[in-house]
Amino acid sequence: MVLLLFTANFPYGATEKTFLEVEIQHLHSVFERVILVPRNIPGNRSPIPNGIEVDKSYSTYLNSTIGRLSGSISVLQSLGFYQEIFLRPNLLLYPKSIIRLASFYGGAYLTSRWVKSWIKDNDHLKKKLIFYTYWLDQAAMGIGLVKQQHPEICLVSRAHGYDIYPEHYFKHAFWPGRRETLTYLNQLFPDSEAGTRYLRESYPEFASKIQTNLMGVPDTDFLNRPSQDGVIRIVSCSMLRPEKRVGEIFEGFRHAARLYPKQRFEWYHIGNGETRFELQKLADETLPTNAKAYLPGYSDKQSLIRFYRDTPLDVFVNLSTTEGIPVSIMEAISCGI
Repeated sequence: MVLLLFTANFPYGATEKTFLEVEIQHLHSVFERVILVPRNIPGNRSPIPNGIEVDKSYSTYLNSTIGRLSGSISVLQSLGFYQEIFLRPNLLLYPKSIIRLASFYGGAYLTSRWVKSWIKDNDHLKKKLIFYTYWLDQAAMGIGLVKQQHPEICLVSRAHGYDIYPEHYFKHAFWPGRRETLTYLNQLFPDSEAGTRYLRESYPEFASKIQTNLMGVPDTDFLNRPSQDGVIRIVSCSMLRPEKRVGEIFEGFRHAARLYPKQRFEWYHIGNGETRFELQKLADETLPTNAKAYLPGYSDKQSLIRFYRDTPLDVFVNLSTTEGIPVSIMEAISCGI
């Protein structure tokens, strides 16, 4: 079997690397061919196992001038776009929601065009194909549109957080084309029991297609040792985004240090974001003398595990408003933190 895995950017950029660098090794051992199809190509390419293929033509097409123009024209001709507005007429009052709706249907249309072309060029593989979208988004919808003409292809998708719980991520809580997308899918794999319950309750007619598929991390050959020098060391790991509430972790850390002036504290936050330097400056200027904060930025998995091995740590903290099955917590547990 041949697997086409549609990603947001993997193996480029850091967004999905934490999730996929482990899974891709397993997929490589199961399928004859694995072809990564990123939507965007930011930054440098991450190392991937020998034999894994990367098709950049999808990203090139989506981001080309002709692709964007075709996508814009297709939205005006899309029945689904107008049906969504008919169902939610209040969207007309919110330009950002209309733009999100148009972007979804434009992206789905362009995906369908690219997939049709790819199948035409690889017709001999048609009966051996599994299309796998890492997010339940416009790529899944676009491939589903092609599945109408090619019912022999198999379409599966994962679902994580933002693509399950729109109320946590969007001012107007809806996902365009959700029921139509679920109609096309052979199987949907949320990465948590909570996500499965949410989707089954929201779309009970598709409950038989929705099945939990947990993520995981490799075992480590060590257990982190706690601090033995009187310092309490706290670690957190996430991107610096509003839903991760890293600022609240800092506030709690600072409050604890002020509450116990005779106790020494250190806080390490692993992860990047626009507010990292601002938060580091705030920590340097406002923490009491018994506390230190370190925000070194992004770390790849190997460097993170080395840090957990070599640095005494006493507690891992996560204050996210929402998580699926957080890899960051599983990594800390695997190291005995």
